[in-house]
Parts: sequence; C-alpha cells; structure tokens
Amino acid sequence: MIIKKIKLTNIRSYKEEEISFPEGSTLLSGNIGSGKSTILLAIDFALFGISHELPGKALLRQGESEGSVELTFKINEKVIIIKRNLKKTPTSVSQESGQITIGNDKQELTAMELKQKIIELLNYPQDLLTKTKSSVYHYTVYSPQEKMKEILLGKKEERLEILRRVFGIDKYKKVRDNAQLFLTALKQKSKEIAARVADLEQKQEELAEKIQRKEELANSISKIQPQIIEEKQKLEIKKQEILILEEKQKEVNQLKHELEKTILSLTHKTQDFANQKIKLGIINKELVELTEEVKNLPLSDPSLKDKIEILQTKIKTLEDQNIFSQRRSAELGILKKGHEEICHKISELDNCPLCKQAVEEEHKHKITKEETSKAEKLDLELDALKRKLTENHQEITNKKQELLQIQQNLHNQGLVELKQKNLTNKKQELTNLTPLIESTKKEISELTNKKQLLEPKIPVLTTIDTSKQKQELEIINNQLKEFEIRNASMTAELNTLTNIIITIQKEVDSKKTARSNIAKLMQIREWLEKQFINMTILMEKNIMLKVHSELENLIQKWFTMLVDSESIKIRLDEEFTPIIEQNGHETDYLHLSGGEKTAAALSYRLALNQVLNTLMTTINTKNILMLDEPTDGFSQEQLERMRNILEELNTKQTIIVSHDPKVESFVDNVIRLEKNDHLTSIIHT
Repeated sequence: MIIKKIKLTNIRSYKEEEISFPEGSTLLSGNIGSGKSTILLAIDFALFGISHELPGKALLRQGESEGSVELTFKINEKVIIIKRNLKKTPTSVSQESGQITIGNDKQELTAMELKQKIIELLNYPQDLLTKTKSSVYHYTVYSPQEKMKEILLGKKEERLEILRRVFGIDKYKKVRDNAQLFLTALKQKSKEIAARVADLEQKQEELAEKIQRKEELANSISKIQPQIIEEKQKLEIKKQEILILEEKQKEVNQLKHELEKTILSLTHKTQDFANQKIKLGIINKELVELTEEVKNLPLSDPSLKDKIEILQTKIKTLEDQNIFSQRRSAELGILKKGHEEICHKISELDNCPLCKQAVEEEHKHKITKEETSKAEKLDLELDALKRKLTENHQEITNKKQELLQIQQNLHNQGLVELKQKNLTNKKQELTNLTPLIESTKKEISELTNKKQLLEPKIPVLTTIDTSKQKQELEIINNQLKEFEIRNASMTAELNTLTNIIITIQKEVDSKKTARSNIAKLMQIREWLEKQFINMTILMEKNIMLKVHSELENLIQKWFTMLVDSESIKIRLDEEFTPIIEQNGHETDYLHLSGGEKTAAALSYRLALNQVLNTLMTTINTKNILMLDEPTDGFSQEQLERMRNILEELNTKQTIIVSHDPKVESFVDNVIRLEKNDHLTSIIHT
C-alpha cells in the first residue's frame, strides 16, 4: 500500500486542503499544534471509520455541520479512492455513507461496508471487521507513540491479551474455550443418553405386549368380517322386497291421481261448454244489433284528412303574413316619426351645427317639403298594411271555423269505422267459437269414457302395508351397525397399535444405537481432555516462544541503535514486559530519561512491526510505516541514529510527524504545515 494524496474538508484545523505524498520518507513538519497528527488520524478515519478511540466529534471542525476525508492510495499498482463523510446531528457527529472507487468502478457503501472492503483490499483477517480498531494496522503501520507507552506500562494480563490478539495467537485460547464448551456439551449429552436408555428393557417389554394385543385384534377382526357380509346380504334382500311393495303402492296412487285429474278436467270442460253456449247466444244478438246500426251510418270520406292539412297550411300562411305586416308597420311608424322629427328640427334651426353659417328659409322649406312627402308615402303604405291585416284576420277566423267542422266530421267517420270493425270482429269471433264448442263437446265425451274405464279399477287395488318389512329391515340394519361399530373400533385400535408399535420400535432401536454411541462419546471426551487441549497449549507456547524470541532480539537491536550505552540494556520477561537493566540492576521504566523512554517505546513499536509483517506475509501494508513524534525527548546524538534506523527499515513509504527540524536532514521529502487563526495550510517552498 502506497498513499498518493489526501483531501481534508472541515477536519479539525483544516478547512479545505489537499496533500500529496511521494514515495520514500516524508516528514510532516510544523510547530506543536499545527495539525500534523491530524493527517495521520484522517488517514486512519478514511480507512476504518470512526471508533471509540477516534470519535467523529474529535474530527469534525468546530462550527461546521459536515466534513469529509478523501484518501487516494495504491495497492499492487491498482489506484483506490475512498471517501468518508461526517455529519453533525443534534446529539453527536455520525458517519454518512461513503464512496470507494477502484479503477473505473465507483460504489456507494455504508460505513461498515467500506470497512469490510478495506479489510479485503489490505488482506487483513475478516474477524477484524467487528473490532473497533484494526490491530494489524495499528501495530504495523500507525500507532501514536503514547499508545505504545500504554502497552509498556499496562497490566501484564492486558499486554499478553493485546499481543495474542495482534499476532493472532488468541485463536488457540478460543479453540480451548470452544473445546471446553464442547466437552461440557459431551458430558451433558452422555448424561442425557444414559437417562434416555435407562428404560430400554421396559420399552422392549411394552413392545412385546403391544405386538401380542395386535395379533389378538387381527384375529377378532377376521372373525367378524363374514358376519358383516352376511348381514349386508340380508339387508339388501329386505330392501328389494320393500322396493317391490312400494312400486305397487305407487301404481295405485298414480291410478287414483289420474282418476281425480280426469274428473276435475271433465267438470271444467262441462262448465266451459255451458259458458261457450251462453257466449254464442250473446254474440248472435250483438251481430243483429250492429248490422242494423251500420246500415244507417253515412259513407266515409277519405279526403277529410287532406282538407284538414290544406286548411292548417293556409291558416299558418295567413298568420305568418300578419306577423310580417305587423313588423313592417312598426318599422314604417319609426321611419315616419324620423321624418317628422327632421321637419320639426329644421324649422327651428337658425345656424348649421357643422359650419356655423345661417340657414336660409328657402333651404329649410325645401328640406321640410321633402321629409313631409316621404312621411305621406309612408302613411299610404301603413294604411294598405292595416287593410291587409283586417282582411287576413277575417279570413283566418273563417278558415278555423271550416277546419273545426271538418275535424268533427273526421271524428264521426272514426266512430263509423270503429263500429264496422267491431262488427267484423264479432263475425270472426262467431266463426272461431263454433269449432271450439264442437272440440269441447268432443273432449267431454272422451273424458267421460276415460272416467268410466278408471273407476272399475280402483276398488280392485287396495292399500299395501310395508310396516312389517320395514321393522324387519330396521332389526337387520341395527345388527349390521353393531357389527360395523365393533369392527371399526377394533380396526381403529389396531391402527393405533400399529403406529404405537412403530414408534416404540423406533425408540427401542434409537436407544440401542444411543447406548452403543456412549462409548464413542467417552473416547472423544478422553481424547479432547488428554490430547487435544494439551496440544493447543503446546502450540500456543511454541508460537509465543518464537514471537518472544524474535520480538526480544529486534527490541534489543533497535534499542541498542538508539541508546548506545553498555550500562543500559533491555529484555523481555515471560509476560512480554520490557525489563530495563542499568549497570546490572533492573530499573523501572518510569525512572528512565525522556529519550530512553521514547527509545524503548519506539523499539517495541518497530519490533512489533517487523515481527507482524514476517508472520503475516500476505498483508498489503508491509511497505508503509507512519511514526507520530518518534523522536520526542531524543538527544542530538539519538536523532542522528534515527537516520540509520530509517535507512535500515527500507520501507517504500515512511511518513513521520515531528516538530524537530533535525529530522528534515534525513528524510527524502518535507511537507510544511502552518496554523493561523485555527486554520492549517500547506507552506509551499
């Protein structure tokens, strides 16, 4: 992994800054509080998000509601850009969803999905996803110097736990814990199996009893089956006897019904015949009367309707002419009034209203004469229109009287036609009634004959009694039901017994198998207790010894390079606690000078880096190292030795945070930072 650049927006003292990182060693230089460590924290945030140790509130610039970090880095020649966002809420500062771009592929992911993607890209163990901090990154790439001092000064149990987790050795303890849980489960399982198989003999006896009862039931069912068949046959014979009797009874009932229906039809037809005879007399009488009336009626005139239509058209035409004449009279009256008004106005006019010149009497007389002539012509036309209106009114009155008379004649003609039609209908009714009377007479004769044939048959057929046969049928049916109930009861019991036997047989087989498995469980339990757990303890011990040996050698190597003194040495005890010996005597870490404390912490830090990178060969952060104030408290001589350490580390990219100007002399690149009015900026030189 090589970092290319980082862009900070509203992060601590940074408003909007972009910083590029070359390969080789780079120093972030500036005064204390200028924002150097913020860059390393921002890289940490971009990769793994906020955590308990790195909350969003500690990163977002004061007074801002939103902020972001965009980090560009390269893994195996593949350029990756990750951007994380912060947003202020009423109660805290939270992470928003972010983006990751790999090549041309850009994805929008949640904070947790981004962390998972980074762990995959860095090839870190997947179990780091649920941890608040990535131990591999924070002990191989970046860890503040004060955090390393906390490890040195912390409790030995906590230190061992941290180292187990960092080196992945804690999995052996998890394996042992899981093995103990499995052993507990095995013991519990063995007890459960022992309890379950305790009643095996009892279950076998119960199974034998159930099988015997099943055989008894099968024997009883085989005996009752022929009895059921015999009773069913008797039942069927008795049903057939009853059916024959019921058919005979049905025949008698049908004959009675047929006779009743015939008598009823004969009564109705006789009544119909009498009614038809009466109706025939009435029709003959009406025919005589209508014939006499029709003889005296006038002949019909087919032209009456045409005359009515002609008169209505003529009246409509005269009324339309009157409407036109009235309108024309009104128009002529208006025109006449206009001419009279002109005569009146011109007689009183002295000067022309347009040119203001005096109007001569001759001119006034000429105009008055013309207008009077026009008015007289209009009077003549008005008189003619009034005469026309009077003539039309009289003609309309005459025509309406004539129309009324013709309409009355048409009405009378309708009455004549109605009576003629009635006469025709009566004749047709008489024609139709004559054959109907003959038909009714014939039907009465036929029904009388049928009645005479049916009446002698009824007394011969008496009512058939089936009660005795039905009683016998009920006795047979009850006997059959009793046999069937007993059979169903035994069959149900047999089926239940069969299922119970299957269940008990499975239970017996299962208990036999379980009893044979107890021995296998005991073998597994013995192997886990005596071999497997001891083997994991031995493996963990061997790995811890190897880590201890390599870590101690590297710590001594780096410490010797930083503190060139035969009087002070460093080693690790069994709990990985650094033991400082000064002039052959152990001394407490707290009694060291500032430079010696820093040297011990840095040695521990660099040793962890190298051992982890050696053990975890596939991780993608082996070629980068970040050191936050690694020379705090160093003497000038120790600073010079720091140059040799950086050269020997031989990482592709090393980023150092320091305010010591001496460090500038042994790094490849320097990025200078300056802070003014709570705002950090890059000084370009």
